[in-house]
Amino acid sequence: MAPRIISHRGKVDLSSSENSLVGIQEAIDLGVNMIEFDVRNTANDVLVCYHDESIKGKLISHIEYEEMKALDKNVCRLEEVIELCKNKVGVNVEIKEEGYEEKVVDLLISNFSYVDILITSFKSKVIRKIKLKDSKLTTGFLIGESFSYSTFYRVIKESFTMREFLYSKADFVSPYYKIYEIGLMHKFKKLKVPIQLWTVNNLSLLKDLINRDIHSIVTDVSGKLLQEL
Repeated sequence: MAPRIISHRGKVDLSSSENSLVGIQEAIDLGVNMIEFDVRNTANDVLVCYHDESIKGKLISHIEYEEMKALDKNVCRLEEVIELCKNKVGVNVEIKEEGYEEKVVDLLISNFSYVDILITSFKSKVIRKIKLKDSKLTTGFLIGESFSYSTFYRVIKESFTMREFLYSKADFVSPYYKIYEIGLMHKFKKLKVPIQLWTVNNLSLLKDLINRDIHSIVTDVSGKLLQEL
């Protein structure tokens, strides 16, 4: 079966706005299989779709939603994104921090069927907590979050031991695509662990991956890819 095509942060091309209602609507109109977006929590416990931990130099966890919205009018609440995607497209939710997993899960399972939900995180404890709450949810453990020595060491260690993946109880592993390209997912592939790749933006590689045994592909250029298929 062909891998799912997932719009990274709701983008259809490199110039699209990310984690915004406008961008997500464009991706829905394009016909992607799923929309991927990030979730964080504000100081007054409003779940928002935002990638970075800070906005205009202020930690999101330290400011209230109203102030965040004033700093960036494109900021949207998780409930708004859910309402936009509901009955139209699947969602791949990346949870950025610990502490609000149950709230996210409750919102998702009350609005989507299980087949239309993927939950991912770089934090193994987040994924484990979600699986223990509801084992029917499909979850993925992300690796390769930054370009640094410590991240590379973690990736190498995980590729041999699978320690964090196994602890997390995740259903699939989700590495940055270059980790897959250089062969560090060999053990996962050998054990038939499903693999999701991010962020693949090279059109030739995307077209090649469509024919491989890949769980799903997260891309910023879903518009170009779907035009070619």
